[in-house]
Amino acid sequence: MSAHASPSPSQKPTVQIDESKLPNGQCRYILLNPEVKGHRCACVGFTLNRSSPGVLCDCGHQSCYHVKEAEQPTDKQAWEQLIRRVQLLEDQLDHEKQGGLGNALAGLVSRLGDLEEQYERSKDEISQETRGMYRQVSHLWQQMDQMARQQAQAESRFVVHDERLDHQENSIQSLGDRMMEHDDMAIDLEDRLDRLQDEGILSVRRRRMSSSSESDVSKNSNPTFARGRTRHGPPNDSGATSSVSRPLAERGSKSSPTGSNVCSQVTGPWTVHVSLLPTKSQPFPFEKDTNAYKRCLSRGLHQMIAVRGTESESFVRAVSKTFGSLLQERSWVPLQARLCDAETLLGLPMLRPLDPSLVGEGNYDMDFLRAHCAVVGPNGKIDSLYIAMELETFSWQFLRKSPCYVEDLEDAWGYDSLLDEEDRPSAGDIVRPLPGKLKRAASELSRTPSFSSGETEGSRPKIARTTCIPVPVELRRQVETA
Repeated sequence: MSAHASPSPSQKPTVQIDESKLPNGQCRYILLNPEVKGHRCACVGFTLNRSSPGVLCDCGHQSCYHVKEAEQPTDKQAWEQLIRRVQLLEDQLDHEKQGGLGNALAGLVSRLGDLEEQYERSKDEISQETRGMYRQVSHLWQQMDQMARQQAQAESRFVVHDERLDHQENSIQSLGDRMMEHDDMAIDLEDRLDRLQDEGILSVRRRRMSSSSESDVSKNSNPTFARGRTRHGPPNDSGATSSVSRPLAERGSKSSPTGSNVCSQVTGPWTVHVSLLPTKSQPFPFEKDTNAYKRCLSRGLHQMIAVRGTESESFVRAVSKTFGSLLQERSWVPLQARLCDAETLLGLPMLRPLDPSLVGEGNYDMDFLRAHCAVVGPNGKIDSLYIAMELETFSWQFLRKSPCYVEDLEDAWGYDSLLDEEDRPSAGDIVRPLPGKLKRAASELSRTPSFSSGETEGSRPKIARTTCIPVPVELRRQVETA
């Protein structure tokens, strides 16, 4: 009896069973166990279980679940035929497998294999690229950190440089104050030198007047000297201008016996070499063939002019016409010229501004120019004159932009450390410190215009310099008449 057989019905009194009426076929009972749920019983034929009451099969199921008649065994011929058909089907399947369908399946399998291999390779490549990207990102972060550190260092250096610039600015300001102090000291020294020079010249004149009365008579009879004395006034009031102009007249009268009659002999046009200087405080004219001289010559500052008459109006008109493009209707004045009698500078013209009492366009006739301003030759004629603007100065930058008068001299406008002030060393490198007692507060000082600074508005006017100014000046040791 099966272990999964349903419980047998309750036992009843034994009754004789007619076995001929019992079924002989297989059991059709549907099993209910979870393991084999849905399957039928495996019994192939009903066998009466005599040990159990009732009509039960050895499988544990009643006869009602069995087929009445057992299935007849199949015919051998039909079985063989079935086997042959199965073999034919197998052969056909093998043939189809080897034919189109088989090739397609084989190709599909190979393609699937190739795709798998390609996928694996691409997966490896993607993983390698991903690792490379991670390395690059990490390297980029390292560079960003390095840049941040460099930026912090640069900012710290900028702070240090800023502090240094502030210190340099303070140093430059202090140097400017010292330069202004030097300017004021130079002006005071010039005033003292003027006073000493005037006193020395007056003492010499007194000795000469007391020693030779004939010399006094000849001086008083000289019309040029008389005109200069009339213009100057008393000796004590004439200042440095009269003391310089009189030796010039004496030198001209001694060198040329006919000098007093030259003006009366000249009745028509006359020529003179005129040099327009950049500043009236220049102590000497530029020496020939120097860069400064070539610059002035290339812009027409040295010219030979023709004057129609001996009166002041003709001279002023000729100068204004010749230098009109440079003067631009600005006022100008002639400069006093005196030949230097020093041994090292013998024959060199020394220049100084004209005394303010002598300035005036109506005064510049031939007699006045010969007596006060001109360099007179041995024959008593005027060789050269020097003029400058009265209130302003010419800078090298202005002259560079002016129209060219003489070509082939543009090389002189190259950089020159003596003329181009913007590249000069600072004043602190060339000037020694002043004593404490000579220094004044910066609020009491004002800056003197330099050679190339031009006219500055609101600047305090300074006393005209009569000695060498602290700017580079090239000396011309002979008078140029062309």
